[in-house]
Amino acid sequence: MNSDDLPDNVIPLFSTDAQAEKRQQMIETWEALYLRHGQTLTDVKTAASLRVAMQMVELLLNGAQDCDVISDEQRDQLLAIAQTGHEAADEWQR
Repeated sequence: MNSDDLPDNVIPLFSTDAQAEKRQQMIETWEALYLRHGQTLTDVKTAASLRVAMQMVELLLNGAQDCDVISDEQRDQLLAIAQTGHEAADEWQR
């Protein structure tokens, strides 16, 4: 039986969280991109550099919102995507 066969009022205990899977894929994509350039997020300095880059992206997005280039909602959505950079740096340092 798969999750498609369950009645509407049943919540599977071990269901997959599609959003969590996509975030994990994005985190893995960060590392794959770095590997393609001969680097790795397992390196402390490389991970720290990614965190700095993500801080700059956050500043740019906040500035764009402050100047009415993008809306609050657009900024928040883009910040959520950029957050995966921080998560990738953290993930590969474990």
